[in-house]
Amino acid sequence: MKKLLALILAVVLCASLTLASAESVYVKEFTTEELTSNTFHNGFVTALGAKEVNTLTLNDDGTYVYVKELHQENEDGTVAEATEEAPVLLVTYTFTGAYTQDGDTVVLSFPTNVKFSENWGNLAAMGYFLNSEGEANFADDEITGDNVKCKEEEGHVPFDIFPGPFVVDSLVTSEAGFDAEECTVTITLNGDSFDYVIVNSDDD
Repeated sequence: MKKLLALILAVVLCASLTLASAESVYVKEFTTEELTSNTFHNGFVTALGAKEVNTLTLNDDGTYVYVKELHQENEDGTVAEATEEAPVLLVTYTFTGAYTQDGDTVVLSFPTNVKFSENWGNLAAMGYFLNSEGEANFADDEITGDNVKCKEEEGHVPFDIFPGPFVVDSLVTSEAGFDAEECTVTITLNGDSFDYVIVNSDDD
């Protein structure tokens, strides 16, 4: 009897853990042509034939993980991996925060955390850009942590990449009167992908 009770408790516990960790994943892809004129350092991104994949994970506990990845691809369509002989472009921003959902409409609130890694491949090797990585947090209306350093004389707050569909420095966090409550990303779910409806509620 004790063994049976232990087995039942184990099954219930496993089921609870499964429910607690339930998540839904959606992917949005952008071609080189779609990135043209829509990314920072546009000329370099276009010349390298970079592509972007945004992945949104919605957890049942009301939190999200939102990844924007800018990368180069091999001829077979797989993401190119860097080697000593052939460094490649790979820029990744991972945002975490809370979301609300009404049917197929999801609103991502301003993230509480961002981790970033910028590897500019040959562009860094030739001195055009600096590779950088770090992490920043947002709490009590204050941003703390690392800033992105893409050039000696140029950098930005990593949260600036959050609004909108593209890996682009929007400078929203650098503007006077910035209000995180007004800086959201609204999307509609579409199968296993999603579409951007409103990229920043501050915009007209």
